[in-house]
Amino acid sequence: MGNQTDDNSRPGEFELIARHFAPLAGSAGAFGLRDDAALLDVTPGSRLVVTQDAVAAGVHFFADDPPELIARKALRVNLSDLAAKGAKPTGFSLALGLWDGWDESWIARFASGLGEDCAQFGITLTGGDTFRSPGGLVISITAFGEITDGNYASRLGATAGDVLFVTGTIGDAALGLKVRLGELTPGEPAADLLRSAYWLPNPPVSFAPLIARHASASMDISDGFVGDLRKLAVASGVGFAIDAADVPLSPAVKALCAEEPKLLTMALTGGDDYQFLFTLPQSRVALVLEEAQKCGVHISRLATASASAGKVMLVGTDGTPLLFSGESWNHY
Repeated sequence: MGNQTDDNSRPGEFELIARHFAPLAGSAGAFGLRDDAALLDVTPGSRLVVTQDAVAAGVHFFADDPPELIARKALRVNLSDLAAKGAKPTGFSLALGLWDGWDESWIARFASGLGEDCAQFGITLTGGDTFRSPGGLVISITAFGEITDGNYASRLGATAGDVLFVTGTIGDAALGLKVRLGELTPGEPAADLLRSAYWLPNPPVSFAPLIARHASASMDISDGFVGDLRKLAVASGVGFAIDAADVPLSPAVKALCAEEPKLLTMALTGGDDYQFLFTLPQSRVALVLEEAQKCGVHISRLATASASAGKVMLVGTDGTPLLFSGESWNHY
């Protein structure tokens, strides 16, 4: 693809890639981003795991959000998918659709954010594409990981009697969006913590080896706790009945829900959590609780899977089932 800009003050595609993205291409098989494809190495005895997620301005983030955080969010939502399967992330490719008014300083900050997470997660850029996107900024990332053959944790493996867990806390990013929009005005430091959760997901990538070794089923929570829980239940052919009080909430979310109980629905269905829902055989529970503590990931026990295929129920403090008009974020 050739130079796509009519603005002579901006670099063309190849110069842009050489300046800002080639430094992120650390593997020999990426050829410094100077070829049309890349070679991916896979450890003998392992399988390649691939995922792809796209994010767009005005849908998944605000166009005026910090470029570094936009880049890191776009990457992390993909790393979350890999780690929830038990895979170790190894690299990614990037398709970047730039709006008409972009400038090089924005690109430099965007690439800097990618570089920060490449270093943090030990991954490299393997290739990609840039293109003009008149409708606004679009970022599509394809991420690669590897997993020991036989250790892939799909949504389909839970059986009746398995124990359901979730990592981290739920609802911070959903309420963080409300703070970002000015629809919620908690004091500090709660407002900053919630905004940060919206801007920059923190999937527990270090937990992936435990998922690989022990989970019977696993998925990340991107579209909302309730809706994604139902996806897991349907895929595995099991059911879950959960006390809503057992769903882990941060102190900031708890305080806001105590002031305005309707916010609990937003917390449970709003999405952008990028935590992991997973099931364990009863025999693995004690071991995983111990190992999770060692790796610094908080996990919460929620329920025992039943044979009621696809049935999900959350029960309120008064003992009655909670009703949701929508269980998850709607992509369309």
